Amino acid sequence: MNFKINFLSFFRGLFLRSASIEFRAKIFASMLLAKKKIEDKDYEFLKTIIEEIYAKNSIRVNILLSVIKEYVSMVKNYKSYTLDTILRDIDRDLKLQPRYVKKINFEHLRRIISSSDEDDALIQQRIYEFLLSEVEIYSKN
Repeated sequence: MNFKINFLSFFRGLFLRSASIEFRAKIFASMLLAKKKIEDKDYEFLKTIIEEIYAKNSIRVNILLSVIKEYVSMVKNYKSYTLDTILRDIDRDLKLQPRYVKKINFEHLRRIISSSDEDDALIQQRIYEFLLSEVEIYSKN
């Protein structure tokens, strides 16, 4: 799986530069990374949410899901890349492109918050609140 992610990441980086998809991937990845254990069912559930966003574009659905997996993999494999790094990237992206505020759908994020593990839910709630404050800050610009 790691080779596949690296391979796809390389070509995505060359041919598909969509900052909007990258931003959405960071948002969803941050919510997933708040969990102690990310399972396949989490990705399947996330795919249903992404299909709501890109209803008629299965290519974008698959690209976004792939980029999310890439971010999760990077956090798990590289000590220097953490959840905090992704959150700082989100802040920087919003500072540079305040219109990305519109890309954050809090209804989707609420659906991702874990109902089975209280600790996971608490961390996800903190990320959710961070994103709320970011939207509040950057929607004023």
